[in-house]
Amino acid sequence: MSETGRVGNLTKDQETKLNKFKESLKDVLQEKHTDHHLLRFLRARSFNLKKSEELFREDIKWRKENKISTILQDYKPPPVFEKHWVGGVVGADKAGHMVAIDPICLVDPRGFVYSINADETQKLGMYIAQELYRFAKENSKKQGRYVEGMVLIMDVGGLSAEHLWRPGIRLFTDLTSILEQHYPETIKTIYVIRAPALFPVAYNLVKPFLHENTRKKIQVLKSSVWQKVLLEHIDADVLPKYWGGTRVDPDGNEKCPSIVKIGGKVPESMYVKNHFTDEENLTKLSIPAGGTKDLKYEVRDPNSAIRYQFKTNEGEIIFGIVYRKNPNDKKDVDVIKKPEKMFCNITPADGEVDAENLGIYIIRFENPAKMTAKTLSYSIEVLECDDDELNSLET
Repeated sequence: MSETGRVGNLTKDQETKLNKFKESLKDVLQEKHTDHHLLRFLRARSFNLKKSEELFREDIKWRKENKISTILQDYKPPPVFEKHWVGGVVGADKAGHMVAIDPICLVDPRGFVYSINADETQKLGMYIAQELYRFAKENSKKQGRYVEGMVLIMDVGGLSAEHLWRPGIRLFTDLTSILEQHYPETIKTIYVIRAPALFPVAYNLVKPFLHENTRKKIQVLKSSVWQKVLLEHIDADVLPKYWGGTRVDPDGNEKCPSIVKIGGKVPESMYVKNHFTDEENLTKLSIPAGGTKDLKYEVRDPNSAIRYQFKTNEGEIIFGIVYRKNPNDKKDVDVIKKPEKMFCNITPADGEVDAENLGIYIIRFENPAKMTAKTLSYSIEVLECDDDELNSLET
């Protein structure tokens, strides 16, 4: 018998709370929000109805804002992800749960971070999370039944101080936070193998981003037993030989890189460490500790866009964009881009936003540091539409 809190094994109290949960969410529920789906949010907050509803509604909002339903089709990950990320789904365990292997320490943390833009880490995290969710749905179809929970084999062999580099850790915790907040209760078990003496230090850095329920699902397996434990739950022909099974690639490679990406050193040719083509033309300004700087740009043509690039001399900056139709009305504003911490002292943040309406667009930078001023280097421009050219392309 499976543990309580799941379809087919609910206590009377849990069943009552599930019905109340549905009633409180009837304004946003869709056909895809099955009992299986709703119970994941309830379990994630220990069947606390108020907290579960807050989590669920925030997830609905997040998915709409970030267009998660089409992200796998619309978003193209950066080249470094395709060539130098790690991990893969290898199949299912004996109970039908999806099995993924993550040899996380085969990532080149500095090379990877240097090769993506600062504002792309969140989008990439969303893509990875949704891709895992897609694999889980496909696995249920293969099993011919709904199978909940993923088994993750996390190989931390080779963990070194290099992997404790703050921006690299943040890349990992960004993904962790997305999974915890928007894909709750999707982990069945995490097996940690080949853990060196440094592992507790790394775990303490990640632990604050893991929900208590997730932490309870982690098993750190000793070197003398990890292969035995894995094979008790997973057939040998599912696991690559390097991870305790018998599976190899056609060329005999025991890590099966055809299904499990194995990272590797990122060549400097892939780095995006400097997007600014002419340093002399950058505008620089100093933002005092705890200070805010508003940069105002007027859009005079409809359907324009605003392109931005910026970088700090150290640490993070809070970045957001608001729109004001009436320059004199400070209360009448629409949020175009919500304020977000950007770690752009190593690689610059760049991107663009639609400026469909006429009026004032305010680019707002805030220095969250309490003691230190920060120097911001930036380039911001309003991109106007060439109506004549656009019309000539219409057929």
